[in-house]
Amino acid sequence: MEEIKFPWGKLIILGVTKTFSIGLDIIFPEKETDEKGAYLKSGSGMYYVLKGRGFCGEKIIKEGDILKIKKNQAINLENRSSHNLIVLTVYMPPYNENNIGYIQ
Repeated sequence: MEEIKFPWGKLIILGVTKTFSIGLDIIFPEKETDEKGAYLKSGSGMYYVLKGRGFCGEKIIKEGDILKIKKNQAINLENRSSHNLIVLTVYMPPYNENNIGYIQ
């Protein structure tokens, strides 16, 4: 298990295989994980909201929601609340910063 700190919160990498990765994003209040327009270049992902409310792209998300992230879909998580937003993330293939694109 690895923990990576960011200005927006932290990512806890729970596990990685050749075919997928699983992690926990903890987004601090009034923060967002990526620039607006961030998207997945290839592969797919799943987000499960464990705690809190926020946005994924323009979509409102809340505790218990499951989102399937497809190629070219927005991946930016935004927390506009006063409590942490906690999201379990699965990426297939494993998460890699080079697989993230940005619409200018």
